[in-house]
Amino acid sequence: MSVVITGIGAVTPAGTGTDPLWDSAREGVPRVAAIDRFDASEYATSAAGQADFDAGAELPSRFVKRTDRFTHLSVHAVRQALADARVTVGEEASAERTGVMVGNILGGWEFAERELRHLWTDGPRAVSPYQATAWFPAAPQGNICIDQGIKGPARTFVADRASGAYALIGGAEALLRDRADIVIAGGVEAPLSPYGWLCMETSGLGAKSRGSLAPHELYRPFDAGHGGSVFGEGAVFLVMERREHAERRGARILGELAGWGVSTDGYMPYYTVEPTGQILGRAMRTATEHAGISGGDIGAVFAHGSGVPFEDVTEGYALHEAFGPSIARQLPVTAPKSGFGHLLGAAAPADVALALRAMRDGVLPPTVNLERPAPGIDLDLVAGQARPAGDCEHTLVVSRGLGGVNACLLLRR
Repeated sequence: MSVVITGIGAVTPAGTGTDPLWDSAREGVPRVAAIDRFDASEYATSAAGQADFDAGAELPSRFVKRTDRFTHLSVHAVRQALADARVTVGEEASAERTGVMVGNILGGWEFAERELRHLWTDGPRAVSPYQATAWFPAAPQGNICIDQGIKGPARTFVADRASGAYALIGGAEALLRDRADIVIAGGVEAPLSPYGWLCMETSGLGAKSRGSLAPHELYRPFDAGHGGSVFGEGAVFLVMERREHAERRGARILGELAGWGVSTDGYMPYYTVEPTGQILGRAMRTATEHAGISGGDIGAVFAHGSGVPFEDVTEGYALHEAFGPSIARQLPVTAPKSGFGHLLGAAAPADVALALRAMRDGVLPPTVNLERPAPGIDLDLVAGQARPAGDCEHTLVVSRGLGGVNACLLLRR
């Protein structure tokens, strides 16, 4: 029994839909820019990947007023994913046999921040009655279910930057345990509000603005000049099914989630990572074993590539630990998220969408801004421009978060 992907929906800094995301990544077009959503001039990090999405043009005005932007992005991306999969809830699968899994970190701070401002300036009676249901991380999950009439298993995963990967794993496990016939799984993040952005800045993971570099040059995974992530907003959701269910309804199969592995570093302080890469490497190895392959069968790695120096170096160590130096040095490794921003809860689903397209088209998108590998990085990095993928049948997607939360996904063409 296997789990396949039959539809993808995306709203990202590259645009709406998977085609703009793929085209931007393949060509290495930078989508990071100075923040224009609010005045970020006094923040250490003033660049972001911003999605040009007008919720008012796509969703009912009453719904938009009662919910946060991260819900708007999610609902629209899910609608796209279902259309791409040619699925209507209640037809291809019953409402009770359709599930939703969402990865998110911050919740809905645009809405919450506005209402807190009302509280302090005008008093409690000025606060929206929808504050309680608009901001919390599970709001997209609930609103997706309402929008689509879904009544099956639904969960929200909050696991820092690995949240989206955990949502995909949760979806696959629900299918394999026969708790659903179709699961919509993915992630979302909308961190572009003054307070939400401050939370990300104080995490210590963000790339600080530097006068010598333009905003789109700040995010530099594995590069000698790496200094952290440039974050972005977006939502990416996938429609997942058991293979036999997809084939029975004549669905177009985009690829298979063939294996996964998770681990936790258990290392202090929590804002660092285990320094040898052994624990992350174990998740990588588990994912390949789960898929019934070895490291030598992997055609490409879509790295977490946070640009945080100690995370970049230990990710390289982990690949060596998982598969041995001879194989690790031959694996093409890329982190195309540097072109459009680290989408946090949506980062892993975005990487999965790109990896599936890379295997289909036989092209690996480059790591934007990678010019000279940092000391300690002993990998075959895809930099500068796209590279032919050859006969790439398996791709490893790596995701990790604060507290040593690791999740790796093995995709099969």
